[in-house]
Amino acid sequence: MKLSRWFARLVIVSLATLMPCGCSEEPYGAPQVMSFKDGKRAAFSMHFDDSMESQVENALPLLNARGFVGTFFVNPGSERYGRYRQVWEVECIAHGHELADHTMIHGDVLSYAQADHEIGECARIIRGVYDGAPRLLPYITPGGVRWDVSDAQLRELLDKHELFLAERSHGCCPSSHFADITIPVLDAINRGAWTQLGFHGIGGEWLSTDVADLVGLLDYLDANRNVVWIATTSDAYKYQQEREAVRVVSLADATDAGFSVEIACDESRVNTFGRPFADLYDQPLTLRVSVPAHWTSYVVTQQTTVDRYGMIEENGRKLAQFDVRPNVGPADVRVAED
Repeated sequence: MKLSRWFARLVIVSLATLMPCGCSEEPYGAPQVMSFKDGKRAAFSMHFDDSMESQVENALPLLNARGFVGTFFVNPGSERYGRYRQVWEVECIAHGHELADHTMIHGDVLSYAQADHEIGECARIIRGVYDGAPRLLPYITPGGVRWDVSDAQLRELLDKHELFLAERSHGCCPSSHFADITIPVLDAINRGAWTQLGFHGIGGEWLSTDVADLVGLLDYLDANRNVVWIATTSDAYKYQQEREAVRVVSLADATDAGFSVEIACDESRVNTFGRPFADLYDQPLTLRVSVPAHWTSYVVTQQTTVDRYGMIEENGRKLAQFDVRPNVGPADVRVAED
């Protein structure tokens, strides 16, 4: 009899550990991890390669005017990067864009040692543009050049320099590529997926996309802001990796005025490059929890971050939807005192 009780307790504990579900406490529902930030249906990332002048002149103003962000795969050792260094290293960052690794000069690479320098030095410079702290960066191998590096060697270099390979769902996008440039966004919405689309020249230079086509894409994204998260590549990647690694979301200390909630991710399911999980995986995940009907707004506090949120309603229920970083301890959620 004692053995049976012990086995039953073991099964319950094991299932609770393995199932990535939330635990509820009255009067709250079980926390739900949303597929994408802010409960959006899909995510979309725009890549711009090769540090091009036409991107500075044409793409950046269009993105900035709409509050959209892009990922710029730059070549810090190239003359074209140096000509606009202030734009790449100051203005881009100030507007929330992301710099990513595309090697130093986008030239032929004839050996492992040369690839190590081209990839590693580019990553070092980009991290220095931020604050020099550990930072997970996207990488894409340059095209149109000789590349004498095997896939296994590239994987080794990506691990060495703490990079991940950005995988474009729809390749690169000169204007001749799509009859309708909005197709990749519609595809992401229909599939509930993250889509990445690459560009080179915008209104000039090589593999060029017409400015009017980019405007059409951005206008379509603008019209679908309520369902599409326009994200940098690393933010979307980290969100995806963290979400898939969620082991449990626990809700505790529940009263009518609030509760605490904590997200625990299985660190073995992501590449931490030997670092603590939270050093590189710092993208908050969006949770949704049903709350009492009298709530009108609430405050979420986690470590030094304090945010105030309003309510959303769905099928007659009041829901709190908010962001929590995983693996850094609980967040405190309290009804606001208006």
